[in-house]
Amino acid sequence: MSRALALSAVASLAVLSIGCASQQTIARDLVNAARPSRLPLVVACWEKEFEAAGFQGEHTAAVSFEIESGTSKIRAAKVSSIEPSRDAPERDLAPFKACIEDALNQTSLPTAADKNGPGFTTSSDLAVRNYRLQFTDPLADERKRASARQAHVLLGPRADRCQGLFAYDPPRDLSTLYNEIAASKSRAFQVKGQDPDLYARELQKGYDTMLELRAQMIAELADPAIPEANKKRTKQVLASLEESARNAGAKIGCALPPRPR
Repeated sequence: MSRALALSAVASLAVLSIGCASQQTIARDLVNAARPSRLPLVVACWEKEFEAAGFQGEHTAAVSFEIESGTSKIRAAKVSSIEPSRDAPERDLAPFKACIEDALNQTSLPTAADKNGPGFTTSSDLAVRNYRLQFTDPLADERKRASARQAHVLLGPRADRCQGLFAYDPPRDLSTLYNEIAASKSRAFQVKGQDPDLYARELQKGYDTMLELRAQMIAELADPAIPEANKKRTKQVLASLEESARNAGAKIGCALPPRPR
């Protein structure tokens, strides 16, 4: 899923034998190091919750955890509270809370700087209290405008749903994509005429997956290492896929985007 969903944080620390100025410095360094790109499992929890909530609302979670000296591995994570925004739908947030805790416990911050930002390390174990994770949606205004224009459409992190609402990084394997397309078609058929919103969601998911598969095929055709015989077969499959995508797009009011040049 696209990482358009945003995550930010502020922290306070409980550390033995460290003065106030040092605590402020460590807190600043921790926030700078614990960027969304370093917390992919936490971001994935938010994406899952955000979709389940119908792409509505924002949340602030207060978290406590420990950081292991030397390795900067996070452990003993505990979410003490999750505060939803006023526009968030009423939901059981226990699964979201458990997901955040599990995600943090599987995370280690980089100890040295890399392309995603500075590293973080301490000479002794660090106890972090009241670390506040803010789960937000930076495209909320665009999504609201799009929702007002189109009924019964699954709106997600991308403003233009006809480009596909979601993207996956790294790309999913082909067997997963084919299975997801078939599953979406089956689910859409089952709810057609019964639940317009769910029907539209399944149509959109199937369309998204077709675009994802199409992008992989186009990339394969551009790869000089792929034999021409393989490319010939891929071109045939791609043409058939694009026809299916056009038909699926027509049902949700979308024209198939042109191939990239």
